[in-house]
Amino acid sequence: MAEEQDSGQDRTEEPSDKRRDDFRKKGQTAKSQDVTSIGLMVALCLTIVAWSTTMTQQVGDLCVEMLTVGVDNPSFYADNPLELVMLGIRTLAVTVGPIVIVAFISAFLLMVAQVGLTLSFKPMEPDISKLNPITGLQQKMFSAQAVAEWVKSMAKVVVVGAVGWRMWQTHSQELTALPWRDLQGGVYWTGVMVTKLVLYTLLAMVVVAAGDLVFSRWQLYRKMRMTKQEVKEEHKEVEGDPYRKAKMKQLMAEMSRNRLVAEVQEATVVVTNPSHYAVALRYEMGQNGAPVVVALGTDHRAQKIKEIARTAGIPRIENRPLARALYSQSKVGMEIPFGLYDAVAEVLAFVYRLRAARRPAGAGQGAI
Repeated sequence: MAEEQDSGQDRTEEPSDKRRDDFRKKGQTAKSQDVTSIGLMVALCLTIVAWSTTMTQQVGDLCVEMLTVGVDNPSFYADNPLELVMLGIRTLAVTVGPIVIVAFISAFLLMVAQVGLTLSFKPMEPDISKLNPITGLQQKMFSAQAVAEWVKSMAKVVVVGAVGWRMWQTHSQELTALPWRDLQGGVYWTGVMVTKLVLYTLLAMVVVAAGDLVFSRWQLYRKMRMTKQEVKEEHKEVEGDPYRKAKMKQLMAEMSRNRLVAEVQEATVVVTNPSHYAVALRYEMGQNGAPVVVALGTDHRAQKIKEIARTAGIPRIENRPLARALYSQSKVGMEIPFGLYDAVAEVLAFVYRLRAARRPAGAGQGAI
């Protein structure tokens, strides 16, 4: 913890989206238990108020049922104890069941409202560092979290005390007169006072809970901030090591060049535009089908194709319209289009005459 605090002084960079996602996956989110507790208490109080009539009626019906049966048929429940148990369970389900359901739903919604739908089992994993007593003391006694918890506890005491003291000042005379009230009036007055006390206390505690939530988010944001070194490492992790990327790019270029060399070396002729286009064709006498395009390219790739053809001794025939047409209408590995058969046939005939005359590759008419 101390190391984190020390390093936190250098955390000057804004947290990235990846770092925020990493914290969320680890279950480290900004949430306030006070917001959940206060919200849950408000929901329960409202539910009890709304359900009080039904609860009173159900309890009253249970008492009437038990007393009536007890008077009319004293041995009924003694002979049927299960009936008494089922009656109690039904009454409990009707009176307390809705309150329990509201409690679960409210707690779930309050947590989702704070952190969203996040499911992480990371906080449940065993961590040996949590067993370190020194670290535990630092976190409990010498950290910003410990100070915040102390301030929050004192604020709760002050809030509850202030509300209680204010209620006493306002209603002390009514309280001293309570023994002289009738039963119904005393119960009613007590209910009203308890309701006011709870309501005022909850309203005051909302302010404490809001402050706790703001502090939790600030503390998490401070913890998520990054050092310049962490930013560089994350960028390297996401984008990849520049040296490794360069090596991979070099390797891919080498593989592409080797593949191009192999393809062009299979060619019978290379039809070119002086500088922009080059198309390598393969065809041998007696071959079934039309000539096949084994490589094509423009600009730098075209220069590579011509260079490989020159090294391999493959004829290079300059024919600008044919080179453009072959490039725009053909694909590598496929036969040339039907409409270019005659033009390609003339080029191949010229190549065969070169072979027959046993002239060096590229020395004939039209060679580059």
